[in-house]
Amino acid sequence: RTECMSCRPHGLLPSNRTMRGRWLWAPLPLLRPLLLILALNGSALAAKDARPNFVLLMSDQWRADWTSFDLPKLRTKTFAKMAAEGTRFTRATTPAPLCNPARASLATGLAYPKHGILSTNKQDELSELNQTIYQILRTSGVRTMTVGKDDLTLLGKMFGEPCTHGAKSAHPLCGTKRSVQLGFDDFGRCYGKEFVSYVTNPVDPYMDALDKCGSFEKYKKESEACNLTGFISDKGYTCPGLSELKKENFIDDWIALKAQKFIAEAPEDKPFFLQVNYAGPHPPFVVTKAMIDARGGPREWPLAHNSTSLDAEAQQLVRENYALLIENIDQLNQDILDAIAKRGDLHKTYVCMFSDHGEMLGDFWDRSPIFEPFQKSSPYQASVSVPLVCIGPGVPAGRVVEDPVSTLDLASTVLELTGATVPPFFDSASMKDLLLGGEHDNRPTVSTLDYGLHRFSTAQRRLEGGHIWKLSCCKGVCPLGLDLRSGAAPPDETDWERQLFDLTEDPLERRNLYESRPEMALALRPALQSNFASCGEAAEAGVGPTPAPPVVVAKQADAKQAGQAGRMPSKPSSGFLQLYHASSDADDGSAFLQETWAVAPQPSRCLSEGDATCVA
Repeated sequence: RTECMSCRPHGLLPSNRTMRGRWLWAPLPLLRPLLLILALNGSALAAKDARPNFVLLMSDQWRADWTSFDLPKLRTKTFAKMAAEGTRFTRATTPAPLCNPARASLATGLAYPKHGILSTNKQDELSELNQTIYQILRTSGVRTMTVGKDDLTLLGKMFGEPCTHGAKSAHPLCGTKRSVQLGFDDFGRCYGKEFVSYVTNPVDPYMDALDKCGSFEKYKKESEACNLTGFISDKGYTCPGLSELKKENFIDDWIALKAQKFIAEAPEDKPFFLQVNYAGPHPPFVVTKAMIDARGGPREWPLAHNSTSLDAEAQQLVRENYALLIENIDQLNQDILDAIAKRGDLHKTYVCMFSDHGEMLGDFWDRSPIFEPFQKSSPYQASVSVPLVCIGPGVPAGRVVEDPVSTLDLASTVLELTGATVPPFFDSASMKDLLLGGEHDNRPTVSTLDYGLHRFSTAQRRLEGGHIWKLSCCKGVCPLGLDLRSGAAPPDETDWERQLFDLTEDPLERRNLYESRPEMALALRPALQSNFASCGEAAEAGVGPTPAPPVVVAKQADAKQAGQAGRMPSKPSSGFLQLYHASSDADDGSAFLQETWAVAPQPSRCLSEGDATCVA
């Protein structure tokens, strides 16, 4: 009955009702061979691939100390349930406290800035030369799925034409741009909440879905729910109005519903990988009536650290809406866990809940004359530290790891636990042994940004007496937020600011010990990203000279064509060059990083005159 099978998700058998209605009229002797074939085939499929599934639940801008473990009024029941059933990491950090670079590091297993994504400029897309974990998983036989805001590429034409679905479209179908090339089998990618203010027509699948139900204009008007208070210049933080969208049409709910659909329809004969990329709790902090109704009454939140001059009423509004967005995502994550359980796979699925980076939320308002301490792009813990909890087969229940770990290392962890090969050039180091109950190897975690006025690198590690120490070295100043205060002069980038904190004794980073404990700073400096390893000081014994700054191969280079032609470029004359080759096993044309050359700095930035392979 092939016509019956063809209308169902691949790999699924017809329901019993269909079989009763169409097949069981056959005499039993005729039916027995068919049943035997089906049984044997089903056994073969079950034995074919017993590898576990892996699900990443990633929020946007959720800081580490905003869970029910630190704030009992905050209802993060799913996070707490996963912590009881799995392992919670209290000192997880992002490789870069900014959306696009943090997600690029997770996708490529490369530390900032090796993947080439330095900031949130959406026209700076992840190069096709970068190999992704999604490509590796797909090649290994894992079904790869993603939904939501991944920030890896534009999703089609940025402005002008709306989403189109016909064959005559002059640009990629809505939201499909490079999705297959990145390594995804199923995808429902969209932009973040702030992006809608820049467009006139739907330009991603979420906006397109809203347009089809007559709600796109309501989404565009959500910024009207926010207003300027006179205290906080970013309008997206103080939002007393409510979203007009129905609950199921709110962006995070739409993402979660799409994820549940992918889970339900995933083939049963192979493992699956799913990355859920929420748009919240990132500003604008617009909430729905359903979120208000679910909270059970008004709450009062602790105010930001060192913020006596920041209006308390405005802070309460900001923090209540931030909490509501976190709680909504937490419940949506439970819905996703339920969807995994419904298909009988929860016992063989690893799930990690975390965020791309944190949120300053006004901390240090009183002592930040240059930057407004909201958003991210800061070396402080509120910006670089994120929640992280994981469950899955073999993960100890109720364990708490208090050593620093990096979300960069989730890239290799996913690959190793699903049986895929971790490329030797990855900076990401697998946490498999740690996740399954092993000891921490005391590797430092590093978080770096190097763009515009945000130039710093931080390193954290357990040192003397078992304390966690953190070093931050910043060109100009250590920024306390994303935007300059109104009227503030930019910092002098020829200056350096250096900070050293004993996070065990001083978790709020109030006492800078850089001058009084130089031996601790010296111990941490080698871990910093190479541009910052000197910390603006002359090289000292045990630290060595500052390496040349790393760079990446320009996007114009055609690595696949060069590999087929057998052409190898001559060694470059500046910085670092990442040399790529095309794999004969890759059917999607992706290039693979083979080696890195380090050479003496020279003025030239290209391999040869007129060469398209120009160092960016």
